[in-house]
Amino acid sequence: MNTTQSQKGEQLISIQINVLKEDYEPQVKKELNKLKQKAQIPGFRPGMVPFGMIKKMYGPQATIEVLNTLVSETLNNYIIENKLDLIGFPLSDPDHQQPVDFDTQDALDFFFEAALRPEIKVDYSKAKIDFAHVIADDAAIDKTIEELLHRNPNITHPETVGEDDILELKVREAENGQELEGGYQKDYVLLDIKDIRTKTNKKKFIGKQVGSEFIVNLSVMLGSNEKAAKILGNDAPADSDYNIIIDDIRHEETHELNEAFFKTIFPDKEIQDLDAFRASVKEEMEKQYANETDRILFTKMIDALVDNTPFTLPDEFLKRWIFENNQGKLSMDDIEKNYESNYSKGLRWQLIEDSIVKDNMELAITEEEVRSFLRSQIFPGLDYASMDDDMKGRLDKIVDNYLKNEEQINNVKNQMADIKMTNFLKTKIAINYTDQTYDDFIKDLEKESNKEPKKGTRKRKTSN
Repeated sequence: MNTTQSQKGEQLISIQINVLKEDYEPQVKKELNKLKQKAQIPGFRPGMVPFGMIKKMYGPQATIEVLNTLVSETLNNYIIENKLDLIGFPLSDPDHQQPVDFDTQDALDFFFEAALRPEIKVDYSKAKIDFAHVIADDAAIDKTIEELLHRNPNITHPETVGEDDILELKVREAENGQELEGGYQKDYVLLDIKDIRTKTNKKKFIGKQVGSEFIVNLSVMLGSNEKAAKILGNDAPADSDYNIIIDDIRHEETHELNEAFFKTIFPDKEIQDLDAFRASVKEEMEKQYANETDRILFTKMIDALVDNTPFTLPDEFLKRWIFENNQGKLSMDDIEKNYESNYSKGLRWQLIEDSIVKDNMELAITEEEVRSFLRSQIFPGLDYASMDDDMKGRLDKIVDNYLKNEEQINNVKNQMADIKMTNFLKTKIAINYTDQTYDDFIKDLEKESNKEPKKGTRKRKTSN
């Protein structure tokens, strides 16, 4: 068996694999003998079917399977041994491949066409971008502080129920004034006194203490079965009577804007006045804005690099490669129609990205980085480094379970790679920032989206 390579063009090569009968016939004979031992043919005992009959019945298929394996392994080994840096995988070479006849040919030739990756020089200085630095103005800060006050009320636990309190209840289904044996039960139900429909019904609760219990119909009190089901659960008979037990009384009031509230929102900071608090809120808001807008900035940086990094691609080969890679989901007409606007751009960015990572190995994603990222996502706020070995071991087992899902891990790696690449490109590309409020940024983004034709989605390659 012999493998040779010839040049077809600037980026295309043809790989020829010459296979002699002596290279594959022994393996074909071995496979046929296996079939001979297993064959169930009327008139013959197992293992006693004549080899000639087995060869006539199964020989062509066995030959094809053996040759497919042999040629595939030979091609892969040739690519590895010769360190061929290819785009995608080789395809059958339509210019050279001829039909083969196993019966009459002592030597079989298989030809493959492959595309070599181009040499890419990324010049970051040519990619210039105008982009928004989204700021939090006073109005946005005021709105955020209002939301923080609403989401973080000052909670006290009064001795008796008042008109604005929230109750933690145990509920037991009841009938004829008694708890129903085997009836519906729930040990944690939240009831806001303000949701009770009438003053008469509210009076049943006002002044009651923790531990008080009495029977009510929650559907009647709240005004509908749907409202009762919302607090009881959809599996509860909402229109039944219930014996309720008050477990806790919660009274919520809006915090004052004082040091205690500042500490609630920023426990790791020493904030003593409103101005410093507003400054911290503004800082956190703008961090969040940056996280949101970075995805859009990343797309713009990709566009700038693709537009300013010229290199040629073997387009006709790549169209065939896309067709083969999509397993018939796309027609060649679809590919031709969208090649320039979609596929070519995506392929160009993949090649540019690979080139950048190759020259900057700190952008590669390590296994420990994946584990650390997963820990931060699954257990946000936990300090892994300060944990004891037992706790670390338990968390690592949970992470190990996530790592068993290959699709999920590819998604995590892609997410991490985008974050790393975004931060890297922000240090390399000249970005002219202009201050803009979040609302104005969104308006401009919507205008831009309505103006431009929709572009194809960039998909990250996870394997060749």
